[in-house]
Amino acid sequence: MTRKTLTALVGALVVALGASSAALAAGSGPSVSVQIKSSTKTLLKPTAVHGEKGWITKGGTPHGKCPGASAAGALDAATHGRWTGKYYSSVGGIFITSIDGVKPSGSSFWELVVNGKPASQGACAIKLHAGERLLFKIAK
Repeated sequence: MTRKTLTALVGALVVALGASSAALAAGSGPSVSVQIKSSTKTLLKPTAVHGEKGWITKGGTPHGKCPGASAAGALDAATHGRWTGKYYSSVGGIFITSIDGVKPSGSSFWELVVNGKPASQGACAIKLHAGERLLFKIAK
């Protein structure tokens, strides 16, 4: 085997191992688009992410109650964990209180819109499907 061929094979192996590591480090589940808007500006343009592996445990959420492959997991991946919320056992989900440091004022709240329609479930209950568009926005 020539030196040139050997160098090419080693290079291909390094690239393949790097891609495998990146795939393992990536989130789980299908790719979805996440966008975040405050009352006055776009905080995050539509960004492709996957849910998180394991469980989301923000705001006192018990392990096993909020799957990482949910809308909450996609939000966590899109913001790199820069959001807060409070778990309510009565509804089995997280009430989102801030995203990227932005908190709604007065009676406003963070609303989740899935494929252009207001979500009928909380972020923990929404299982991710490939190509979905998730919009987190401040609503009144």
